[in-house]
Amino acid sequence: MRDYLFKTDLMVVLGTKVERDGTPSRGLEARLNKAISVYQQGYAPVILVSGGTGLEGYNEASVMAQYLVDHGIPQQAIIQDSQGVNTRATAKNTAEYMQTNHMKSVIIISQYFHIPRTKLAFQAIGIDKIGQGSPNYTSWRDFFSVPREMLGYPAYWLNLK
Repeated sequence: MRDYLFKTDLMVVLGTKVERDGTPSRGLEARLNKAISVYQQGYAPVILVSGGTGLEGYNEASVMAQYLVDHGIPQQAIIQDSQGVNTRATAKNTAEYMQTNHMKSVIIISQYFHIPRTKLAFQAIGIDKIGQGSPNYTSWRDFFSVPREMLGYPAYWLNLK
């Protein structure tokens, strides 16, 4: 998968694991660093960070927002979606935010294997101007994540999950 970037109204970073000490996992940090780069290039003026509270007890959206602030992103450019507990919830919450704020286009940031299902979820909720960006990051977890996404995509497409 390649990045597909164009000027949009909004960027959405999907959450993933936060470590037990409250810091972003390497995968989450890679997503956030990609978002910082895309933001600094001027592709989107607002970053929506979306995630729920994991087993570690930290809300992903809060951890993500703090990481962005700590790395130079202005607080006023960050929106937190603490109810983004899965991809569909993130899509739904993003669509509501975009509608309320008269936004039409979005860039989604996630791992390469998660982008197709994320785009499908966003399209299903009525968002069709979608760019994408993925960090250059892989881990041993990809051996489980890629097959999961191969099963998840048809389930989303068939609206089973």
